[in-house]
Amino acid sequence: AIALAENNTQRDAPIIARLKAEGAIILGKTNLSQWANFRSTESISGWSALGGQTRNPHSLDRSPCGSSAGSGAAIAAQFASLAIGTETNGSIICPAAMNGIVGVKPTVGLLSRTHIVPISVTQDTAGPMTRFVEDAALMLSIMAGTDPADPYTRLADSRKRDYTSDLDKPLKGKRIGVFTAVQGNHPAIISAFEASAKTMQALGAELVIIDNFETPEEFWDKALNVLLSEFKHELNLYLELAAPAVKARTLADLIEFNKTNKREMVLFDQSLFAQSQATTGYDEDYFNTVAFLQNATRKQGIDLLLTKY
Repeated sequence: AIALAENNTQRDAPIIARLKAEGAIILGKTNLSQWANFRSTESISGWSALGGQTRNPHSLDRSPCGSSAGSGAAIAAQFASLAIGTETNGSIICPAAMNGIVGVKPTVGLLSRTHIVPISVTQDTAGPMTRFVEDAALMLSIMAGTDPADPYTRLADSRKRDYTSDLDKPLKGKRIGVFTAVQGNHPAIISAFEASAKTMQALGAELVIIDNFETPEEFWDKALNVLLSEFKHELNLYLELAAPAVKARTLADLIEFNKTNKREMVLFDQSLFAQSQATTGYDEDYFNTVAFLQNATRKQGIDLLLTKY
């Protein structure tokens, strides 16, 4: 974003400090979907005002997907061997899929989020994006850990492990859920999906088909409402600690900045910014909605599926 062009903080995020301590060399930063695709409902994956359009190196007219478009494209084009993406809702998984690389979206709270431009305190996490599974496991092993500045990570030191240690274990005896309920209807995608499943089966895994799962009717509307509330609160906290040269210190400041900047508004509006600015904070409605979503995704979501199958 042009408003953050001078945000040179002279600081490392804790996950970057952990990588550098193990000898990683930082080559550069990638061009991501601006504000993690959370400025407008019409935003364009891989586009930012400063960096322009990130393109999918396999086919330049195809979407690199976002938010972490540049990380996916850079690895696919072999500009680097390791990259980091961030995910709130699909922003590691989608560019990994579209660019044909490995992406890991860790459990929230395993990796520190300190100094990462936020959307959601309940959903945001960084994660590795690489060409090889082993590299992703190595990155995850190094980046995981407790950060006193991020309360969500308080259990990370006790839960993390060496994720490379399990890579050579056989698949025989493993029960793998095959989530056909959401695979869509594109013949080529279904064919590739089924081929991968057959490979795992040939290696000894037992495949368990899950062909039906539905979220509650209000789920996605409520999920958006939580993100809108959290974005305003968390972004304002981030901007308080931005570099001194940054003039925009609140979401309201960003909205006003964008109104007068032709480059920012040339392709899409800032409707999500406006909706977020109109939220009223962490009130009773917010906490009730978070509880609804957590029940839908935990007790009535992953836990239900693991038990049923």
